[in-house]
Formats: sequence, structure tokens, C-alpha cells
Amino acid sequence: MIALTAFLASCAPKETTLTLIETTDTHGRYDEFANDVHVIKQMKAELGDRLILLDNGDDMQGTPFQYCSNQDAEHPNLVSEVLNFFPYDVACVGNHDIEAGRKVFDRVYAETTVPVLAANVIDETTGEPYFTPYIVLEREGYKIAVLGLLTPYVVTWVPDRLRPGLRFDNLEEAAAKWVKIIQEKEHPDLMIGLFHSGYEPQAQNLPEDHPLGRENAVKWVAENVPGFDLIFFGHDHRAKAEKLTNPNGEPVYVLNSGCRGQGLAKAEVTLKKSQKPQISVELMPTEGDEKDEAFLAMLQPYIDRAEAYQNKEVAELPVSISSDDIFKGPCLWVDEIHRCQLETVEAEGVNADISMAAPLGGGKTLEAGMLKVKDFFTWYPFENSLAVMALTGKEVKDFLEYAYEMKNPIYNFDCAAGIRYEVTDKNPMGERITILSMADGTPFDMEKTYNVVMNSYRSMGGGNHLINGIGWAQEEIKDHVVWQSDRDLRSLFIDWATKKGVLDTEPLNCWKIK
Repeated sequence: MIALTAFLASCAPKETTLTLIETTDTHGRYDEFANDVHVIKQMKAELGDRLILLDNGDDMQGTPFQYCSNQDAEHPNLVSEVLNFFPYDVACVGNHDIEAGRKVFDRVYAETTVPVLAANVIDETTGEPYFTPYIVLEREGYKIAVLGLLTPYVVTWVPDRLRPGLRFDNLEEAAAKWVKIIQEKEHPDLMIGLFHSGYEPQAQNLPEDHPLGRENAVKWVAENVPGFDLIFFGHDHRAKAEKLTNPNGEPVYVLNSGCRGQGLAKAEVTLKKSQKPQISVELMPTEGDEKDEAFLAMLQPYIDRAEAYQNKEVAELPVSISSDDIFKGPCLWVDEIHRCQLETVEAEGVNADISMAAPLGGGKTLEAGMLKVKDFFTWYPFENSLAVMALTGKEVKDFLEYAYEMKNPIYNFDCAAGIRYEVTDKNPMGERITILSMADGTPFDMEKTYNVVMNSYRSMGGGNHLINGIGWAQEEIKDHVVWQSDRDLRSLFIDWATKKGVLDTEPLNCWKIK
């Protein structure tokens, strides 16, 4: 018996320490990511297979050269090139990767040599996960399970046409289901979550009892679903390294590296058979001048192709504009978007009485002069499309009341064109907005139904203007959609500006703050 025990002990894997590194939400900022690459390659050279590299999605949107790569079927996509560069050990899907459209993300992930995870994205034809739900990595005799999950709120931001045939299930329920499956089937020594979901609900999230669950669910899962040792997350762009406790009183470590190549999230895990993993976590800033030359060389052709595209001249901007002017009242930054939206749908033969729009980033400026394509990525950074919705006059007012209440963050601060109204800033929500008339002076009717043009993010419930502001249920929003564009709004904006030649010098002055 003693001999058998000694034999079994000699067969058990030796104690080992692994290093796990996460990147997330790069949003195509791979020129800035070269600092991270330099650090990762140094660690790879030192640690070899004891380094596990994870990416947590939202890579396919955010820069002109990534946008160009998504449209370019002649060359490998930049995202697949980056994932294959080290290569990564595993990646998770982000909501902005889905936003690129199924034609794009299917091609990108087919080009990768890296397992791509998202257990709660379901193929409606088969009822099975569309992506790989989880993988098991083996290192020095130990099994490391990685479960990928994506916030299901994709369905509130990305139109059906970009994600046909896919269903996005509740993340919390999927976490509980799959961690149990993995434990029973795989018996891992280390259980990792790779979640493209934020830490905890923010004020603008939907109610926690919504069928989709929480948009940002990581803290809830860590504290309520036993089985995880470590959860890497992203989506909310908030760097974090924290220790939580699950229902069994066991530690769960949660990590988010932040966004746009600003740093790495690092976990060191010591594994020893028949003992709980010993884990330490930290955030690693990667600022500095040292960049990986091989990575930059790989990146350069993509930058060159994008430069040719983004430096094309579009239209003259006679006066400088700033997104922050919206806080003072009407401003050209938003009113040119209004003009574009109203005139674009009119050209499509669709009537729109009112336009809703917000600046999509604070602290942005465009100087007077000839605008190039790249300036429109500053002006309109997302790949939203355009939609027309049917709202009653009262719903228009409720929409604007909510937008003024939620003016921080700035991308929720919608204002309207096509009507004239006043905002009494000192009044409480619900009593701030007074709609005086339509823009042409004709009466505005609270009972009448108006066609209202807005971006697709807002028309699907993004920002909760339709849900918390008006009071619609998520499932009824689609019943109010009158029309949707087939192209992204930035492309429509560029086309509109090109035809115009010279942009306006004065805002529409449809509203004022009293």
C-alpha cells in the first residue's frame, strides 16, 4: 500500500505557476497596442507555455484602418492577423464584433487559429452554441477550463440584419449552466470565465429582472454562481483587479485590462494537486516608447491602405465645431447630423417629421477647413445605421425629458430637430421640456403620431430612451420601426456631405435652455 501511494504521488503533476494575461476592447487601436505587444513578447520568451494569453473582444470596430480591413475581402482581416500574431490561446466575442456583421465576423474568425468562445450565442437553426462554448487548456499536467460569454444586450444595439439566425441568451443563466457542465465533464484544476460583460449595472442599464438579465453581470456571477476561480471581463472599459467571494465563501478574482491598448490584466496562478489554486492579480500599465517592430511591420500595410481611404477630401467645414457645445444649446456638431438624417431619409422616399441625435463623444473638435474621411470617424465613430420610428407627440416629449436627464454620458444627450422647444434646466425630470411647435411653426400635437429618424442604436433601445424614457417594453420596440437603412450612418453622412460640398455655418436653433 505504501509503495502504491508513493507511485501515485510520483505520477501527480508538480506544483506549477502560470501567468495569464488579458487584453480587451482594443477597438482597432492596434497602433497604440504595440506597447502591449512588446511586453507580451518578453513574457512569452521568458515563460513559454506557462503564459496563457486571452483576448476579450470588441476588436473589429473603432478606427479607420480597422473599418477598411472589415470592408476588404482581398487581405486577411487585421483582427485575425493580431490574434494569430503570438498567437493568443483563446478569444471571446464582443458586441462590437457582432456589430461588424455576420459576413465580416464569420470571415475573421475563420481566418484565426485561435479558439473563439461565446457559449450563449445560439444558432437558431440547431439550437446549439454558434461559437465554441468553452475550451480546456492543458499545462504541465493541469487542466484549465475557459468559458466564454457575451452580454446578450447585443440585441438592443445591433439590428437583426447584421446577426441573422443568432439568439443571445441570458448571461447569468448561461454561466450557471455551463460551469456545472464543465465541472462534471472536465474536472478542471482551474475554472476561468472570459466574459465580454461589464462589472456591475450602471444607471442606464435595464432593470435586473429583464429577460436579458444584466448587461454588466460579472460581479453578480462571481458572487452568485459557484465554481469560478477567476473571471476576466471587459465591455465597460473600466480597468479593475479585485477579489470577491462566491456563495460558498471561496475567493473569485475578477480582472479587466481596460481598453484600447492602455494596459494588461495579469493573474499569477499556482496550481498544486488536491489544493485550491493560489491566485494573485494586478493591472499592468504598458506606457512607454518600446514598441514591437515585427508587429508594426505587420500593421503597416493595413495603415497604408487606410491612409489612402481616410485622406480623401469630402467637404468644406466653414467654421470650427465642438461636440461639447451641445451643453450650451443648439450646435453645428449635432445639427449637421440632423440635417443629414432628415435629408437622407427624404431622398429614400421616407417622410421624417423629427430627428433625434446626440454627440457620440465628449471633448471632440473639428477645425474649419477641408474635411477628410478620417474626420467623419471623429464626428461619427460608430457603425450605426439609420432608422425611422413612429412616436406620438407625448412620446417625443418623454424621450427628450429622459435625454436631458441622462445628458452625462454625452452620447445619451439627444436633442431634436423638426420641432421647436425649450428646456427649463431648473425643473425636475418630466417638467423640463416645453414643445412650442413644429419647426415650420405649425402646431405640435401630443396625440399625433410622428415619424422620428434616429440612429439604429437608439432605435433598438440603446441608452434606454425608449424603455426608461417612454416606457416601452424591449420586445415592443420593433413594432414602432417604420424604416431602416441598409448602410451604416457614417457612410451615409460622408455621401451627404460630399454632395453638399460646403457644410453649414449656423445651427438649426430648434431649442434653447432657459
